[in-house]
Parts: sequence; C-alpha cells; structure tokens
Amino acid sequence: MLQVKLNKIKEIVYEQIDRPGKIRDGEAVIKVHSVGICGSDMHVYLGKNPVLSPPKIQGHEFGGTIKSISKPIKPLKEGIKVVINPVVNCGSCYYCRSGIEYLCEKQSVIGGDLEGAMKEEIVVPAKNVVPLPDSFDLMYAPLIEPTSVAVHSVNGISNSNVVIIGLGTIGLLIQQVCKLNGNRVIAIDVEDYPIKLSQKLGSDLALNLKDADISGRIEDFLGGEKVDAVLDNVDSFATFKFAINVVKKHGKIVLVGIPPKNFEVNVIDLLCKEILVTGSYLYTDAEFRTAAQYAVKNKIKLEPLLTKYFPFEKAKEAYEFKMSTPSIKVTLVNNK
Repeated sequence: MLQVKLNKIKEIVYEQIDRPGKIRDGEAVIKVHSVGICGSDMHVYLGKNPVLSPPKIQGHEFGGTIKSISKPIKPLKEGIKVVINPVVNCGSCYYCRSGIEYLCEKQSVIGGDLEGAMKEEIVVPAKNVVPLPDSFDLMYAPLIEPTSVAVHSVNGISNSNVVIIGLGTIGLLIQQVCKLNGNRVIAIDVEDYPIKLSQKLGSDLALNLKDADISGRIEDFLGGEKVDAVLDNVDSFATFKFAINVVKKHGKIVLVGIPPKNFEVNVIDLLCKEILVTGSYLYTDAEFRTAAQYAVKNKIKLEPLLTKYFPFEKAKEAYEFKMSTPSIKVTLVNNK
C-alpha cells in the first residue's frame, strides 16, 4: 500500500509498504479516507518545529472506516465511519488518573512521535476510535481534531469579550466555539483572506493587526467594556505583547500556538495587571468527542474551512500549495 513520508525538510517521498498484519487486542485497522495537513505539520516540513523533525510519517487529523478490529467494542464494528483521537495515553499514570490524560507521562501522538495516517491503512488503539454516523462526509473528518483544540482552549470562557489572534484553522474554529459559548468575538490576523472568512463565519469585529489604531478600534467597539480574554494562536513576541496590552486587568491570556522559539515577556505588566496566563495543549477524550458532536450536528461550519484536497499521490503538491497559497485546511484523500 502507499505511504507518504516526509523524508527530509521539504522532501516528500512515496513508499510502498505492507498492509497491517495480525493486530493485537485493543487495536483496530482503519482504512484512511482523508488526512489534514496541519500548521504544525508545515512547521516540520519547513524545519521550523522546535520539537519534531524529519523523517516523519505525518497525519494526526484523519478519519476513515474500520477495516478490522481485534474484538467488538460497542458501538464499534467493521465498516463504520470513524474519526481517531491521535493522543494515546497510558491510562494509569498520575495525570491519567486525575482526568487530564492529555498530559500523560507516557503520552504518544499519532503523526508526532508515532507514525501518522498519511498511508492507506493504519493501526490505532480501539479506545481512540470515535464513531461517526454514516451520513457524515469523511472529507470533513480532519477538521474534528482541531475543533478539539478549540473546545479545550475555550473551556471556561463564556459570555465574555474575547480577542482571537491568528485566524488559521484553529483560530477560526476557536471563533465558532466562542460564539457557541455566548462570547462576543474580536478576530485578528495580518492577512485579508482569513479576516474576510472570519467575518463570514460570524465574528463581531474582524481587524488587521497592522492597523495603526487597532487598540482604539477595539476600545470604541466595546464602548466602555473591556477585553476579558485573549486567545493567542500565534505566540510570537509581538502578539503576546499585544495581548498583554489589550486584555483587562485581572484578564486571561490563553497561549494556543506553538512558537518556533522562546521569547522574553513583560513580567511586570503581567504582575501589575494580575493577568492570568495559561497554556492550552491538546484536549481530553471527552473534549474530542464533544468536537465530533459539534461537527456531526452542524453546530460549527466546516465546509468554508476546507480549501482544497489532493490525492495521496500528489502530497508534494499539497504541501507546496499550503506553503504558497492563502488557504485554511488542505487535505490528502485516499482514493483507493
């Protein structure tokens, strides 16, 4: 079967490998339908990821159908449509026992330190397989994983004034989850393409970070109210500095994006304004399943986020398109 491999920086190779053989208890073989190319995948492709580097079999955003399963686990059975939570945990360490299993001491991630789904078939833990109704279009399955990131990032933020910095796939999904939670959303980017898409998806105000009077426009829009929370999907020196300046005293900044390198922060402003800064990393299994339900029940709009798809055989073109063309979600599709 065909496997897409990131062999070196900017080097995609196509390999023929054996199909999965006998599987162990607790495993399932998934016939992959579609795989998303995430922003973090692009960072690895370009050699800018601070944690991961080639060679890699990428692909942590994916869905397909169950080809085989070691033993029936209701409601899982052969032939049904599914999406896979790529975060694999041990289930027994302190963090797993504490209900924050996404911080597992022995954590592995499909498409990260484990081989990903850019192949025709993949073996995964059955406990990570989430069923989807037959009516669900698997073209949109890769958007469920980033929706999980959005659900986790927005947790605890409701009926507030929220600024979202960075309107890629996750930023636009965060926007939609924020609206579901009753928040008023100010969406910010540096490119016109995502800003216009943000407006179509219902942001209350969409601005360009390059606007010289952006703070004044936010202040005028809020009419005396304050920014309660900022979700930073970029995490650069400039965006974090902006977040500190715009959020209210006793406000909250959620760091969602992974920066290519560390940077200095103004600790004095954080201290004097009593700003709560928290990271947002991955999601619980329950949050992943919530994201799947949002997608299945059309509570979030996925179709506008799927920019273009390519067959596995044109993966190189897909990466180059993602790198050079304004886009949101670019996916690979297994046509076999």
